[in-house]
Amino acid sequence: MTCLLAYNIIEKGNDGDVLWSWAFPSLKDEQRKYIEDKCHLSDLKFSLYGKFKNWFYIHVTECNQAILPNIENIGIVVWAKDFKPDQYLKLASLLSRVYNESGDPTKVLQFYLSVVTKDITPNNNGSLLFKEFCSQKTSKSSRIKELIKMFGLEVILIYNTLLLEKRLIVYHHSLPVLLEWLKSFPYFIAHRKIDDHLIPWFEVNDQDISELRSRRNYIAGCCDNSVFLRSDLYDVLVNLPAKEITISPQSKDKLPVTKTHKDIALFMEQLADSEMDEEKVVSSITAKTKELISLIRSMSVKGEDMRDYISLEKIKERNFSPVMENFIVQLASTENIYFSNN
Repeated sequence: MTCLLAYNIIEKGNDGDVLWSWAFPSLKDEQRKYIEDKCHLSDLKFSLYGKFKNWFYIHVTECNQAILPNIENIGIVVWAKDFKPDQYLKLASLLSRVYNESGDPTKVLQFYLSVVTKDITPNNNGSLLFKEFCSQKTSKSSRIKELIKMFGLEVILIYNTLLLEKRLIVYHHSLPVLLEWLKSFPYFIAHRKIDDHLIPWFEVNDQDISELRSRRNYIAGCCDNSVFLRSDLYDVLVNLPAKEITISPQSKDKLPVTKTHKDIALFMEQLADSEMDEEKVVSSITAKTKELISLIRSMSVKGEDMRDYISLEKIKERNFSPVMENFIVQLASTENIYFSNN
């Protein structure tokens, strides 16, 4: 697990004080401040993930006071370079279990290092659990079939927003529920690595809004319903509790919906109603997306710099509708196909 960076142990005493009791290999003050400001460490039990320069994954649980007296609950923070919420939250829960059972932070360190070095000890149940968990395909933990069923044909608006790299905000009043759903959205565009554009949750304040405005596109979660009034922050807003999708008035021309989109929406509905598992559904959507991209690349040529180039003239030769032309031009741009004058 070379993408692992660090882990921290947090203890909340019976007196309510929060102590960062262990950090390996280190913890910066700015990291601690961000976690304390953003996460409700006073809660008795929760799991969540987020990003502050790198990804962090937190598991908080009640403490075994027979082992750790005067401690009400303990939290484990795992820091990593990559976005794998199920794997790293599982690791955080296993580290928490080791600490809860032993009360010895050096045993937690020993287990963490065994994961980093892949030195899995056969008689260590936690290591075996983690090894088994890591062997699973991450797409199996997606809920993309449920998302499709939730929104029906309108799910194409989510797909189109992600495909064309627009601004997508996902709302739910409950942070744990929001994060559970949010991790499935990237699977709509599994042919791309879009984790860098994922903001698990933001608050409607000047600092977080400034961060959003610094980005051209994003998938951002929010628990504050005042975001409904901020159409300047999104092209598409997904309201999970209400099962509604809203396109901002100024973004309708940016998100063309063609007959091809309607066909893909029907295709997704069929996948959601099928007996296919999540992994096969994700693969099928990816294959359909690659068909679209192949269509565009068939109209392109290699330049001397080995980049793909396409001209508006080539697109017009296909006699597409104006709406389809608009879509193709935008998709070509997101797939790094450049435009030429000939």
